[in-house]
Amino acid sequence: MAATRTYLFPESGKIAENIKNDAFLRYRLETVKSVGDELKKTPASQLKYSEFKIFYETGSRQEYELSYFAHRKRLNTFALLALIYGGEYVSCLEDAIWAVLDEYTWALPAHISRDENVSERITHIDLFASETGFTLAEILRLTGGMLSPEVAERAELEIRRRIIEPYLSGRENSWDKIENNWSAVCAGSVGAAFLYLAEDAEINCALPRILKTLEYYLAGFGFDGACVEGMNYWHYGFGYFVYFASLLKDYNGTDLFDNEKVKNIALFQQKMRLKNNKTPSFSDGSGTFDHISGLTHFLKTIYDEIIIPDDSCAQSVYGDTCFRFAPFIRNFAWRNTAFETKSAPESGCSYFEDAAWYIKTAGKYDFAAKAGMNDESHNHVDIGAFLINADGKSIISDPGRGEYTAGYFGPERYTYFAPSAHAHSIPVINGRIQCAGREFYGRVLKADDKTLSMELAPAYDDEKLKSLVRSFELLENGVRINDSFSFSGDGNAVTEHFVTEVRPEAADGGVRLGGAFLKTDAAPEFSEITFETGHGKKTVWTVDFVFENLGSDAELSFLVSEEAEK
Repeated sequence: MAATRTYLFPESGKIAENIKNDAFLRYRLETVKSVGDELKKTPASQLKYSEFKIFYETGSRQEYELSYFAHRKRLNTFALLALIYGGEYVSCLEDAIWAVLDEYTWALPAHISRDENVSERITHIDLFASETGFTLAEILRLTGGMLSPEVAERAELEIRRRIIEPYLSGRENSWDKIENNWSAVCAGSVGAAFLYLAEDAEINCALPRILKTLEYYLAGFGFDGACVEGMNYWHYGFGYFVYFASLLKDYNGTDLFDNEKVKNIALFQQKMRLKNNKTPSFSDGSGTFDHISGLTHFLKTIYDEIIIPDDSCAQSVYGDTCFRFAPFIRNFAWRNTAFETKSAPESGCSYFEDAAWYIKTAGKYDFAAKAGMNDESHNHVDIGAFLINADGKSIISDPGRGEYTAGYFGPERYTYFAPSAHAHSIPVINGRIQCAGREFYGRVLKADDKTLSMELAPAYDDEKLKSLVRSFELLENGVRINDSFSFSGDGNAVTEHFVTEVRPEAADGGVRLGGAFLKTDAAPEFSEITFETGHGKKTVWTVDFVFENLGSDAELSFLVSEEAEK
């Protein structure tokens, strides 16, 4: 067995001390110990072929992945407890590692073609296979001589067989040249496994290719640093970029952080925090702002401009339902109680020119809107969509992600509610919804702290529609929405479509949305929609206003504010 490079990730040596000096981490350790004491009562479940094949038969991922990620939960739990307490937890960790080594493949069925043979499946490197290789290599490094030689040697053998050797073979991977989170997670994780376990000559062979893939990842961002995949995927992709970059700096001094675009990406998170720990849920994102505290604290050591959110919005110790080890252990290793933390800002405005995202928090409300194009990673049909929170409560909503299934990432994606035009507050024009595809887009015309306007006509396949300028006037206590249409002829129909998480009520002069009011003279039509998110069901309501026989030029205006009379 080759010796792991013990000088990598030196901050791991501070885990016990950090826990001792940080009440937040002590509470988390208590949670982990409570979970570990329950887990040690039962052995790890065996991954079943009957569950593995369900994805190919029905497209459902949950049955197999529930058992798969339960293995990773045991790895996280017992690795930390073994480091802190030793004793019986070392044996529990060995069993957890053994169960993972027994897995048929470390990749998920959702990422493996049914046409692949057994050998190809075993060595298929997807997000989770690469993460598993990184996890096991890092656990070998952190636990030193604590593990029995049989377990440690077998773990290294499997990492080499499933990750290092397939990558050295030069075999192409689907993520080698992709411009989204996959390239960072996979290349970063594979690179980390190399840094921990491979020979220097092997690292020198693999490193140029890994760095090239990370260049593709960064190319997926504009210079503004916005992650169009959503806040979740910033945590995921950029997190693994950071984990690898920190190890590479330890290994040979290469500094991937000395890059202005990387700095802008790092600053993205703090511009996304809204009141009540909410965040814009564009793309397959979540509306909850929950930062990975260790990652944020580390970034503060690199970029002084980083603002560290207070712990009220820190992701819980088991908040990651995929139980990824790298962020889990760095929450304990990278925390620094000397850093000042801040609550959500009372006011602020951010415009991301490249992504065409706009975010403002002011007074009692938050507002966010986007243009862009309808062919982004984790794309939703949502050009011109917006959301409004009042007093930290969602009023006009973007429902975020739906359940990940085979179909959700297939040709029928937009038949699912969450990514469809119907889930977003955008107009239906002459019976036509927005279209998906790179050629369907919107462009921002003006963006300042009081006004946002955008041209949306290119997002529709309607020959009669010459222009659709959607403007938002950002008032002290609300938002005025104005849609200005230009058609080539008369007799046009427009349905102004709004999505809300609040049960709407018709009222004189508009619609009551909880403590807010959507003001207009038209009569509303309501629908209730419940859909699966992958983490349970979610219910939203749609509010439609139908306008018929519109002339060649038309303007429709709405006001969302605190009171009906405003």
